[in-house]
Amino acid sequence: MKNGKAWRGLTDTGAAIMLVLAISAGHTSSAAQPSSSNSGGDANGEGSVLALAQAATVARTGLQTQWTGPTSGPRIASAKYVICIPTDMKNTLSAEWCSNIVAISKKIGWKAEIIDGQGTANGWTIAFNQAIALHPDGIVSSANADTVQPEIDNATKRGIVIVGLHFTSVPGADPKRHVFYNIESSPQGIGKAEADYIIAMSHGKGRAIILYDAEYAVARYKAEAMKAEFAKCGTCKLLAYVNLPLSEVSTLTPQAVSSWITHYGLPFYVMTIADYYYDFAVPVLTQGAVPKSGVNLVGSDGAPSAYDRIRNGLYQTATVPEPAEEQAYEAIDEFNRAFHGQPPYDYVPPAYLVTAQNIHTQGGDRNQFNPANGYAQHYLTIWGLAK
Repeated sequence: MKNGKAWRGLTDTGAAIMLVLAISAGHTSSAAQPSSSNSGGDANGEGSVLALAQAATVARTGLQTQWTGPTSGPRIASAKYVICIPTDMKNTLSAEWCSNIVAISKKIGWKAEIIDGQGTANGWTIAFNQAIALHPDGIVSSANADTVQPEIDNATKRGIVIVGLHFTSVPGADPKRHVFYNIESSPQGIGKAEADYIIAMSHGKGRAIILYDAEYAVARYKAEAMKAEFAKCGTCKLLAYVNLPLSEVSTLTPQAVSSWITHYGLPFYVMTIADYYYDFAVPVLTQGAVPKSGVNLVGSDGAPSAYDRIRNGLYQTATVPEPAEEQAYEAIDEFNRAFHGQPPYDYVPPAYLVTAQNIHTQGGDRNQFNPANGYAQHYLTIWGLAK
């Protein structure tokens, strides 16, 4: 934002209030102000789209103190053995999930270990077969379930419980595929959060590009939600809806960014399904000396590089992160319910937005999102382990 220095030192609540005041007063980073005759009102007359987007953005950028997860369940099963198979231990989020699974297991008296999927379909298959051979009680993985379905079926026949972390396309139980529960944030919730943020920050005048990878269902769900939510803003404009494969991101993203600047001119916003795209977009913007107010990047996943860009004002202004440690606790809780013969607990946490104004809170100083909702204590209480 042009007046970003004025935000420093505010509390989260104060920053949220100031955000609404600034938007309402017209202090936006890269868009002209809407005319008083067209505020982007919705068809039902229940308040303007802009006002709703502002309110939603305030809620998503504030301290996440409300616990909406389980409050009851079985006491922790004793002496269980689980194996975590990450997509790739070089992937920050996957590594965090598995490292937290191991740490929590140690705390509750379980045994846990990691078998690296090494980032390839063959690596995931090998890791699953190695894990099955060790006869664990459960396997939790962030690999692609489609790729290892035969191994999932084999594990299930042996009585091994399967829990996923971004394992399938959407959160929830998937009994047909023998996945007890897949843990992830709502793709639709993430998409709406990004679109609402742009509507709010542009004062209902945002010109935006949506960047996604159609190969992955979860990416399509996010992008479709972005498009649908952004379309509610009658005074906003969607410039392009771009399918850019993640497998080609390093070569295609720089070209795409350069073409957008030439074709659409400044200013514009970009919202995308993964912060990873911006690793290759920002160098182009920096080398081209593109004004910081001219391109505003909004992403998801909460990668460390995204935190760094937001913290340092390098074009990216927001990301929707995953609460990795909370999700690891949730994975252990789902295992525990399965071990007791109980159904899974359907819990999907609300979307949260990291911005320059709140990046110092809730784990942001460590490039992580740890909600201030007391999740660890809630789970330990359910398990009968709270002190």
